[in-house]
Amino acid sequence: PGLLQKLCHDHYEWQSEANASSPAFILHDGPPYANGDLHMGHLLNKVLKDIINRERMLRGFRVIYQPGWDCHGLPIELKAAQLESERARKQAAGEGTPPSPEVAV
Repeated sequence: PGLLQKLCHDHYEWQSEANASSPAFILHDGPPYANGDLHMGHLLNKVLKDIINRERMLRGFRVIYQPGWDCHGLPIELKAAQLESERARKQAAGEGTPPSPEVAV
């Protein structure tokens, strides 16, 4: 297997089997980059979480890393707010037309 497979996947699988009777440490990870472009903060976030997991593993915990993706609709809400802001700006500048009364915003 490749180095990535060995360092990431096999390592966590090994410790889960080796520490089966140990107390569990569960890290629920949030979305990596839901609302914007990647930046160095995302890398720092993932590296720190990996360090925490490995430190807990060294202390004898059975580490369970649970990646997640739960934004509660935030990306679509952000996009709707941006579109509404753009519409209001155009309307104030006389470029747009007001929304029809039957359209709920």
